[in-house]
Amino acid sequence: MNCFTKEHRLRKADEFSSVFAFRKVRVGKYFKLHYMPNSFEHSRLGFMVSKKVAKRANQRNYMKRFIREFFRTSQSGWGGVDLIVRVQKKFTQNEWLLVTDELKSLTKQFIKPC
Repeated sequence: MNCFTKEHRLRKADEFSSVFAFRKVRVGKYFKLHYMPNSFEHSRLGFMVSKKVAKRANQRNYMKRFIREFFRTSQSGWGGVDLIVRVQKKFTQNEWLLVTDELKSLTKQFIKPC
């Protein structure tokens, strides 16, 4: 179940727009999480890391890889929800634990009890 395939991605502008239009947001120090229930059995992820947050592409790519890996390992109990993760503040490998804890706290509402 730990996968991140094409079915698990928000790719089209319409998909992003519908999540933004739903207007449900959770905010933390590093992330702003937009979410909306979907009609699928699985969750889908989109993310945004702007040049304002991190000028260098390798820093933005690290943040994207981190978000992807968190989603891949955590999504199994979420059910159907579309997420857009917007990075608000730059983070590095040194802040891994803080960032992981923040993402866990922002996404804990999606976990369905067994």
